[in-house]
Amino acid sequence: MPESDLESIVYVSSAVRLLNIEEIGHLLNRARERNKEYGVTGVLLYIGGNFMQYIEGPETSLDVIYSIIQKDENHTGIILVSRETIEKRQFGDWSMGFQTREFEGYVGSPSERKLINMILELPNDNPSTARIVLHSFWDRSGS
Repeated sequence: MPESDLESIVYVSSAVRLLNIEEIGHLLNRARERNKEYGVTGVLLYIGGNFMQYIEGPETSLDVIYSIIQKDENHTGIILVSRETIEKRQFGDWSMGFQTREFEGYVGSPSERKLINMILELPNDNPSTARIVLHSFWDRSGS
């Protein structure tokens, strides 16, 4: 796929109620299966009933996935924060990485957690809008 076909979306939303670990696991499994089918990768952050999700992939695939997200009744107040063309994927190996403060240790493998933490740090040289927004969301909730 040509690099120019890649875009990213960042949105925030609120869960209709606080989710337990089983509900989050179910949500993640559905997202991972769907994202894999459409060639979409990304990361989902969950803090205190609020979500921030970064997804990346071909424009047409992002349109489909974002439409599904908007119709999902598990969250409300969806706000599109950023949509931009990207040169390369930041989460190319994951259909959906996950990080939360509520359920410590639920992230998956230690290498996945290390990579998510690295992504949530801001580089000194020209960070993308998406990286700035993800970092701000995570940093404001406390480490």
